[in-house]
Order: sequence, then structure tokens, then C-alpha cells
Amino acid sequence: GSIPASFGNLTQIISVGLEGNSLEGQIPDVFGNLRKLTFLSFSSCNLGGPLPITIFNLTKITQLDLSYNHLEGPFPNHVSELQFLEELWLSYNSISGGVPSWPFTLPSLLRLDLSYNKLVGPIDRIQKPSPIQEVYLSYNNISGSIPYSIFDLVNLTSLDLSSNNLSGVIKSDMLSKLTSLEFLDVSSNSLLSFSTSGNDVNSSFPQLTTVIFSGCSVRQFPNFFRTSKLAFLDLSNNVISGGISKWEAEGWEGLISLDLSHNFLTALEQFPGNNLGYLNLRSNLLQGPILSTCLNPQIPSSKQLSVIIISKNKLTGNIPSSICNLSSLDVLDLSKNSLSGTIPDCLGNFSYLTFLDLQMNNFFGKIPDSFVNNSELSHLLLNDNQLEGLVPSSLANSISLEVLNLGNNKLTDRFPCWTVSLPSLQVIILRFNRFYGPLPHSVASTNFSALRIIDLSENDFTGTLPTKLFQNLRAMKDKPKEWLYSIAFKFRWYL
Repeated sequence: GSIPASFGNLTQIISVGLEGNSLEGQIPDVFGNLRKLTFLSFSSCNLGGPLPITIFNLTKITQLDLSYNHLEGPFPNHVSELQFLEELWLSYNSISGGVPSWPFTLPSLLRLDLSYNKLVGPIDRIQKPSPIQEVYLSYNNISGSIPYSIFDLVNLTSLDLSSNNLSGVIKSDMLSKLTSLEFLDVSSNSLLSFSTSGNDVNSSFPQLTTVIFSGCSVRQFPNFFRTSKLAFLDLSNNVISGGISKWEAEGWEGLISLDLSHNFLTALEQFPGNNLGYLNLRSNLLQGPILSTCLNPQIPSSKQLSVIIISKNKLTGNIPSSICNLSSLDVLDLSKNSLSGTIPDCLGNFSYLTFLDLQMNNFFGKIPDSFVNNSELSHLLLNDNQLEGLVPSSLANSISLEVLNLGNNKLTDRFPCWTVSLPSLQVIILRFNRFYGPLPHSVASTNFSALRIIDLSENDFTGTLPTKLFQNLRAMKDKPKEWLYSIAFKFRWYL
């Protein structure tokens, strides 16, 4: 149902929590008499219409949450009544207008969330900074430069300005005031850049753990982060060039996650830190035998590495045997390089490995027949190499396998009949190899219950294709819930 106008008659009410209900209609603008109200939440109630202005006259309110609705209309330009307000949540609405300075001057406000709205224009200059700790303004259309006065909010622990149209330069001395900062996200502001100065070493960020500068115009590594305790650093989709030296990586020793994908990096001396679990260097200009250098047993590296993505570079050399020490490996993507040599046997026996992509390289020799303990493997892409021999029968143990692409190699074998027993197999590509012989009747009589794509073209198969095979490919008749080649359905956080 809807909220009745008589709601405004509840003059003695102190707290209203109606979040998560299936209400409808508008919020009546009848809050002028609710002078004792301290808590109000209509979050996730499917409410629409204009933002009720009288809500901003509630002199005793401490927490106000109208997030996840369909509220629209302008954000008020001036409010002075909310002297006790500690938390203001208005995210996921369609609130428009500019970003005024008044929320940043309220004496008690600690948390402000206006993300996912339609706010525009520059952020107003803050005249009298408040003790606010968390500011979330992401996913709006805010433009212009970030005002210097934002960096006078010295108690900030979290600042999220991502996915706007901000421009200009963030100077390191501006950030240096925010010594309590723990989380900083200015990603997806394509005209926003960063500059360092010679005094950066004097800046200290003892609490800073997460920095996201993805999708900006950053040209160099921000070296003031060396004085922080960074755990998560994302500088992807920028224009950083050159190499990553040991000097550049100072201060990264505690990193858990590092994303430098989609830049112009050419060299890497070593994987930074001893705690790294996620490393994404996709789409750079890295060249040479970097894997052998970075995985040198004499150089300390993290045993916690579970995700390594260095696809779409210019890597040469082989995969060193020392990769076998990374027993926690979950994702290994070295596709679209110029790597050669044989595939280490241990890659087939990693018990946690779910995604192995070595496609479009120059690997030769046989596919390891060591898939004995790997029941988690879901994607195996070895296509477009020079692999020879048989398809290893041990892959029958990979009962979670969804995508198997062995196309464009030199494999010589009969059709791998064991694939029909894989309950989750959705894609099998054997094209452009040397497979031969007929498709056995056991294939035709089996359900292939999940299979959606099968490509056996450009081989030496003989005989006829039994009509029963096509009758049993039932999954092809259904509309897929997600596109199979979009790795995003499982690993969208690293693409």
C-alpha cells in the first residue's frame, strides 16, 4: 500500500523503520510536525515521486535512509536544521541537481551516501568542513575538478567519487591532509589525472588499505603510497608506461590485490610483495621471459597467489617449473602471448585450479595427463598452439568442466568419448586438428545434457553423423542464461 498523509499526525513518534516493504506511491510531504523523530528508514520500499522537502526540517533526526527507491527531483540547495544528523543514505534513486556544500558542514554528520543518482555539475566549495568520515558520490554525472576543500575533511576514512565526469589533477599534497583515509576510489573519471611532487615521501597514510584509480588518466605510479599499508591497488585502464622496478614497488609489500591491466607497461622485475593473492597485468606491452624472472625460486614471492592474469602481452620463454610452488592457484590466464615450451605437468594437478587459459601461444608437446585430483576445473582453453598427441583421458576426472577448447593444434586422436560423462560440459571445440575415425554410437546415445556448442570441423572424422546425437543435444534448444564465452559470469572482477 501507500503511506497515508495522516502519517504527519504522529507527532510523538520517535522511530520509523519500514525498510524492505512493498509500498507504492509517493512519500507524503507531511514531516513538518514530527519534531521528535530521530530515526526514519523507507529504504527499498519501491517508492517514487519527488524527494519530500519537509524531511530536511526534522531537527532531532539522527539517521535518515531513503535509499533504493525511485525518488526524483532536486537535492535541496540549503539545509541548516539537521544539526544532529549522523547518517544520510539517499543512494539508488533519481535525485537531480547539484552537489551543495551543506551536507559537508553539518556538525554531526559522519556518513553521506548520494551514489547512483543523477547529480550534476561541480561540487560546491565547502566553507566550514565537518567531522564527516564517509562520503559516497559514485555513479552520478558530477563534473569539474574536485574542490580543494574536499581535502579539508581531515576525518575522512572513505571517499568514493568513482564513475562521474570529474576532471583536473589530484595533487599529492592535497591528499596528504587525509591521514585517516582507509578507502579511496576515484575510478572511471577519464579526464582525471594525478601528479606527484618531491615532498611525497613526507606524506603518510598509515591507515590507507584500498586505492582504486582505474579508468583515469594516470601516467605514473603515485609514489606517496609507499608510506601506507596498501592491500588493494587498482591502476587499471590508465596510460602508465615503462617498467615496474623494485623501487617502484616499494610500499607494496603488503598488497593482496594488484590490478595494472590495460596500461603500457613494458617490464617487470618481480611480483611485488609476499602476500599477493590477485595479480592482473592483462593488456600491456610486457615482453621477454618475465615469468622465468618473476618466478625465480631465489626471489621471494607470495605462496598465496591464486589469480595470475598476464594475457594480451608479448611474453616469451616458457612457463618455469617453479610455478608448481603456487599450490593455491585458482586462475591462470597467460593467453595471447608468444610463450613456448611444454605445459608443466603440475598445472593439471592443482586441486584449486578452476580456470586455465593458455590459448594463442606457441606451446608444443603433449597436454599433461595429470588431471587426477582437479575436480574444480571449469575452463580449459589450450587452442591455437602447437600441441600434439592425445587428449588426456585424466580430464574425465574434471567433473566441473564447462568449456574445453583444444582447437587449432596438432592433436591426433579419436573422439574423446569420456566427455559425454561430464555433467556440466557446455562447450567442446576440437576444430582444426587431426582427429580421426567415426563418432562412436555411445556418443550418439548419450544425453550431453548441458552441451550448447560443439565444433569438430577441419578434422579427419569418418562415417555418418547419427541423427540421435542431435536429438539429444537438448540444451541447445534453451536460451542460455549467460553467454558462455563471457568469462565475466564467474570472473567478471578481473576483466
